[in-house]
Amino acid sequence: MNITNKLMLIVILTTAEVSITVFSAFEIAKGAKFHQLNFLHLKYINQLTKTVKKIKNDTPVDINTIEFDILAIKQQPIDCLDEVNYLNRVIMKVIKTDQALTICENDIEIADKALLSVTQYKKGELSRDDFLLNLNVALDGFNQHSEMFEEPIRKTVSFILITLIPLVLIISLFNIILISYLSRTISSSIRNLTILLTSKPEDSTNLDDELDKNTTGELKALVIAARQRIKDDLLNIENSIELKAIVNSQTASLQQANDELAQFAYRASHDLKSPLSGAKSLAQFVIQDIEAGDIKEACQNAKIIYQQMEKLETLVVDILLLAKADIGNENEELIDFNQLITDMEERLAWLMKDNPCTLTTNINLSTPIKSEKARFAQIIENLISNGLKYYDTNKDAPYVHCDIFNEQKTLNITVTDNGIGIPDKHQSEVFDMFKRFHVETSSGSGLGMALVKKHIEYLDGEISLQSSNSGTTFKITIPMDKLR
Repeated sequence: MNITNKLMLIVILTTAEVSITVFSAFEIAKGAKFHQLNFLHLKYINQLTKTVKKIKNDTPVDINTIEFDILAIKQQPIDCLDEVNYLNRVIMKVIKTDQALTICENDIEIADKALLSVTQYKKGELSRDDFLLNLNVALDGFNQHSEMFEEPIRKTVSFILITLIPLVLIISLFNIILISYLSRTISSSIRNLTILLTSKPEDSTNLDDELDKNTTGELKALVIAARQRIKDDLLNIENSIELKAIVNSQTASLQQANDELAQFAYRASHDLKSPLSGAKSLAQFVIQDIEAGDIKEACQNAKIIYQQMEKLETLVVDILLLAKADIGNENEELIDFNQLITDMEERLAWLMKDNPCTLTTNINLSTPIKSEKARFAQIIENLISNGLKYYDTNKDAPYVHCDIFNEQKTLNITVTDNGIGIPDKHQSEVFDMFKRFHVETSSGSGLGMALVKKHIEYLDGEISLQSSNSGTTFKITIPMDKLR
């Protein structure tokens, strides 16, 4: 028998012993419960007897007290029958003590008849004398059953004690002997293997022969696996010198590839699409105005296109400057967040034109913020534009709200919407590049949130999100010592 089977056998034996011990304890406790129920039975019989004696002395009938006492007497045999399970019934039938159950059933019948007399007396259908006679008959039955109940219960409890306690002791002794034997065999196997491994065989063939001869099962498999692992580790050490040279030769090219990838990520940012899309929409209006002969409106839209192109040029310059920020320090300036929001709204005019979303902002700063304006423009615009794009068409009042405020040690930016939310299974991927979760709603490049994450990490900040069908909230915290 291998070690696994031995340990499993130990577990099974221990579980069986514990189960039988617990069962025995419950059965013994149940016997005590039966005695307690019989004591309560006698107590309430005594209460009813005192009440009946008062009636004989022409005392007014306290019908409520009588009814309470009868119900209390009835409850004891009901609880007794509820305590008895199928196994208890079998045992009581075998040792011929099941008359205790019959006594409980008869007690309930007597109590029901007494309660019927109470009802009849209340309705005036039964005279005082007849009512008193019925109560005395019930009391005689209750007292007789209480005396008869004690003996079969005592006999049943004695049988359980005589049977189960020796059984528990025998099983415990058997377990101790068998578990000691199994433990000794396991210890012996481990000790022999230790001696074998610490010895110095003349060659590996001798060690293999000794393993086949003295070790079996899991221990042999463990030794074979360990030896193979050692061989693999030695091979890895030999290969590591060659791998190190390969890694060194590839480091420069990998660094260059990473730099090119970072530049591509910035240039491919979907934020460049916002002013372009706005200009495209206005260009369509210009075409329509010209076809309709409305030259004045066409000129006005063309001026707006020109303004959008100026904004686009500024944004491109900002992104190019931002792309160089990882190499050299970007110029920092005091940021006017109100103007930043205004500029953003102009760039997003194409998106907000027929959008039912209400955009609100709350800026509450107690100290000037000095940093790279382009970074914050990208962060706020990405978050707000996503809220505008993914609004919930089924909600009456879609909104996007941006809150910017500072505490003593942090600058906080919170963007909240009641849009369609981000699926739970995709929330861990929100900040990955080229990830889009609502393709049917927007055809963006999937780089915006990755760009936001990069900006925040550069500022030593943190960003978190909470999203459900009710909407999405992004919370950003940036240390103030990075912004002064």
